[in-house]
Amino acid sequence: PKTQIIAVGTELLSPTQLDTNSLFITQQLNLLGIQVTRKSVVGDQEEDISNVLMASVEHSELVFVTGGLGPTKDDITREVAANLFKRKLVFDPLIMESIEIRARKCGLQLTKNNRRQAMVPEEAEVLFNFKGTAPGLLLNVNGALLFLLPGPPRELKPMVAEQVVKILKETFPVSVQLSRHLAVAAMPESRVDAMLEPIYCQYPQVKTTILSSPGIINLHFSCSGSSQAEEFTLEKLIGKIRTKLGKSLFTETGQTLPQVVGGCLKKKGLSLATAESCTGGLLSKLITDIPGSSDYFRGGVVTYSNDLKELFLGLPTSMLQKGVVSDAVACYMARSVRDRTGASVGLSVTGIAGPGGGTDEKPVGLVFLGLCQDGSISARKHVFPGGRKVIRRQAALYALDWLRRELM
Repeated sequence: PKTQIIAVGTELLSPTQLDTNSLFITQQLNLLGIQVTRKSVVGDQEEDISNVLMASVEHSELVFVTGGLGPTKDDITREVAANLFKRKLVFDPLIMESIEIRARKCGLQLTKNNRRQAMVPEEAEVLFNFKGTAPGLLLNVNGALLFLLPGPPRELKPMVAEQVVKILKETFPVSVQLSRHLAVAAMPESRVDAMLEPIYCQYPQVKTTILSSPGIINLHFSCSGSSQAEEFTLEKLIGKIRTKLGKSLFTETGQTLPQVVGGCLKKKGLSLATAESCTGGLLSKLITDIPGSSDYFRGGVVTYSNDLKELFLGLPTSMLQKGVVSDAVACYMARSVRDRTGASVGLSVTGIAGPGGGTDEKPVGLVFLGLCQDGSISARKHVFPGGRKVIRRQAALYALDWLRRELM
């Protein structure tokens, strides 16, 4: 069924409040093989809610509305829906009784406006709220199923999981949402898509989504079905993608890049130390965000200034005078931090994160990575696009991915 989710609440249009309910509803629907075709957010204005509700039931068979079912004056979803679809609001004593019982258990004093939550549009099916006072409602509007659900996530989630899902299973043919998630590091989105488009275009029944973030490309493949044929098709596509990406693919199980690198180090019985300049400790943070990283991470130094590079890493004055953003400095940092910490591997980063400090010869975004392992020392040069935060994150992730590839 064509499916829409509408989040009601003026606060959701502010920069401080996120609509997380739609994510949960989408997750539950996907498990049933139902795809969401549209999401929208609307404020607490009668005309706006009315317009979006009318448009949704005209173009979709399944509509979810979250929020606006509370007792306060701005909670008007129930009333707007009743007026729009010409349904009288009638008092439901069972709902009022459940509200009173909950109030007594919580030691709360009911007010007159709580009675509003016991008003139900005619011919609506009531979804009882076991975590709050606002019941959910299900209306059949010209063949479209319209669910009105409470806004607080702790009330909405059990209602959807325990009641809404049951109704959907009884109403729509059972289908399974098959999905796979792969991730690639240290490659631009355009290059990844150029590599994979000739493959995934052969499988139009599989929905392919490529999501880019600094340093990481996430690949999502999904299809709906009720037989093994769809699963076979999806796995066939994944096999071709896996072969094409080769070493560039770092996970198929949802692991983060630092988790994968940590697993490689632990498996080989190796330890790691880092020396950072422009990343300011971000590389070490990504590594130590993983529980158990003390098994393989010796530690690191953030030598942001030249004098500390000389003091803690022993960089020669002559090398510093030539400029600290170079392949030679990156190699020296990696070797020095490895030797001084007794680690198996030394990994370093030096560069210009900006926004100032760049020149024509050494622009903002120029980064050198250094790697020292088993007596072998090498450096890699990158010029990353973006602002300061993006450059630093890319530098740290590219360093980790380089190490991962060397450990494979």
